[in-house]
Amino acid sequence: YTQVYVKEVNNMDIFTEEQQRQLLIVKGLNRMTREQLAKEIGVSLPTMTKLINHSTPLIVQSNVYHSVSNWLNSHTVVVTQDK
Repeated sequence: YTQVYVKEVNNMDIFTEEQQRQLLIVKGLNRMTREQLAKEIGVSLPTMTKLINHSTPLIVQSNVYHSVSNWLNSHTVVVTQDK
């Protein structure tokens, strides 16, 4: 309840573990630096570092969330594991 309240009042969103995983996968597959990724998505380097390194879930500003989410939607990779 508290998270939803914070989200609505402060214009914040929740960056999930799955989103962080996807960001790291795409970053690695494209051999991108944090700087390159931040520039392409349109967030600052300190914000990108936080998104990549901090434990999730993270509460982030809505504009950051939407920038990352939109970028991931066009770059998401489905990873399968051979059995």
